[in-house]
Amino acid sequence: MRHHLMFIEDDESEMATFRRLFEGDQFELTGLCIQSPRSVLPALGQALGDRVPDLFILDMFFQAVSNPPGGFTPDTVGDARAQLARVLGAAQELEGMFMDDSALQKNDKELLRAGSELVYWSQRMLRRWCDVLGTSPSGGIALMRLLREKYPTVPAVFYSRKATVPDVKAALEAGALDVLIKPHRSVEDAEAARIREILAAYCEGRGPGWRRALA
Repeated sequence: MRHHLMFIEDDESEMATFRRLFEGDQFELTGLCIQSPRSVLPALGQALGDRVPDLFILDMFFQAVSNPPGGFTPDTVGDARAQLARVLGAAQELEGMFMDDSALQKNDKELLRAGSELVYWSQRMLRRWCDVLGTSPSGGIALMRLLREKYPTVPAVFYSRKATVPDVKAALEAGALDVLIKPHRSVEDAEAARIREILAAYCEGRGPGWRRALA
């Protein structure tokens, strides 16, 4: 018998990718594309009918307010460009260090520090852009809570590309079983087998290995 997954997203292309990677002999997939948590229950009833899935898989970044911001406008694009310039500057600094043989031989810690600067400013930029576009992890958590009211026995995991450590902590504290990081497009086919094993375990009532009590 196939496990029944319910995947809820706000992006049709991400839905198509998930379906390509995971739907088949092992999993039956019901997909639902919505733009905000408050629209989920009527659409969910139409998609599922009387059926109950084995696992909810949720995108994390959804609209968190009823009147989301208007996106990139003359008032917000300047700040967005400044953040992008900061990321590109960090990338250029790191590239310059790798092009300098003497810098490569001097201090590995400096290279790691420059790499962490690039990651830091990239995450700051993406989070600010999400704010401008009106999406937030709080929207995904609100969605999970709505689902739990209607389906209290069905576990939920988040499946996100942008989640940071604070996002993961907030999701777990709110009751999510796990937060899975979407693999980059260049490795998503190779990573699919590993993720299938995880999803199957969660469908069968087995929790994440890292949640086991330490001996």
